[in-house]
Amino acid sequence: MVKVHAKPRRENSALLDIRNLKVEATVYSPGEKPRDVTIVDGVSLLLKRGKVLGLIGESGAGKSTIGLAAMGYGRGGVRITGGEVFLNGRDILKGGVRDLRRVRGSEVCYVAQSAAAAFNPAHRLMDQVVEAALLHGVATKAEAEKRALALFTKLRLPDPKGIGFRYPHQVSGGQLQRVMTAMALCSEPDLIVFDEPTTALDVTTQIDVLAAIKDAIRDTGVAALYITHDLAVVAQVSDEIMVLRDGRTVEHGETRQIIEAPRMDYTKALVSVRSIEHEEKGPTPMPLLSVEHVTAAYGGGAVKVLQDVSVNVHHGQTLAVVGESGSGKSTLARVITGLLPPIAGSITFADRTLTPRLADRSKDDLRELQ
Repeated sequence: MVKVHAKPRRENSALLDIRNLKVEATVYSPGEKPRDVTIVDGVSLLLKRGKVLGLIGESGAGKSTIGLAAMGYGRGGVRITGGEVFLNGRDILKGGVRDLRRVRGSEVCYVAQSAAAAFNPAHRLMDQVVEAALLHGVATKAEAEKRALALFTKLRLPDPKGIGFRYPHQVSGGQLQRVMTAMALCSEPDLIVFDEPTTALDVTTQIDVLAAIKDAIRDTGVAALYITHDLAVVAQVSDEIMVLRDGRTVEHGETRQIIEAPRMDYTKALVSVRSIEHEEKGPTPMPLLSVEHVTAAYGGGAVKVLQDVSVNVHHGQTLAVVGESGSGKSTLARVITGLLPPIAGSITFADRTLTPRLADRSKDDLRELQ
């Protein structure tokens, strides 16, 4: 693959070097004076090319804050008050706005948890995937589209040649998440920050996407920060793991050591698996919700997603709908709530038949079924 501007790669050199990072925010509580709180406190890490460092910890541990700091960025109200962030040997915190703009999208890319928020609904997927590569001059349009097609295939997207012509709303959530990963990889950055990109994916798709992400990182020689709260996920994709708690490093080591022989009590607690006890409750005789022989489609009936689906849910019962990305899980929910009228079948709730369209449902229907 030919690039317009080739980047020299030093295989064993440190790509990202974060030293004593400190991030603070000001909290304004009613009736109290503003006070500063520390979100990240003295975190240091070194990441070489071709390596994946997993950042793991509970909510509020500082994982995403560190990932954003690797791009020289802080969320609203958050300040980077100490430390250094070296990317390709340059302290990006000392650069101006223009310098950071050149770095983001070419040297470092970000893959967010919410794919839907990353795409413009008015533009086709292919146009958005290749946009960063074109803006930063790292490929011609033909080269970028060829690269995107290869990534679609590598990420196991259905119909790789045709999916780029679709709009964001025309693909499933899992497929859109993989397209966003392709968008980050298309400009061939030096560093990718993955902020829980597979959280919304089903287990089967998650395994495939994680394997594809790791293969792509190895093939291109880039480095990656992989942020997650799921130890099983980070164990699949990371070479090293950093465990965080309350903005501080608890433990840092090779993935195998962290998983098999953690040293710190907090890490041991994360690694240990505990079952959750629950009481089985028998269903009531009559179902609360009954879906009968529902068929649903998009594009005026051209693309059938649900075909002759029936399901009952009783009072006090929780029904899990499981399937691969694109199998119709979210579509079933849309049909039940009236957001997508079915082309066949019926839905009964609380012993009354629901109208297919949301706009035609009663206030009681809207209040009781959400």
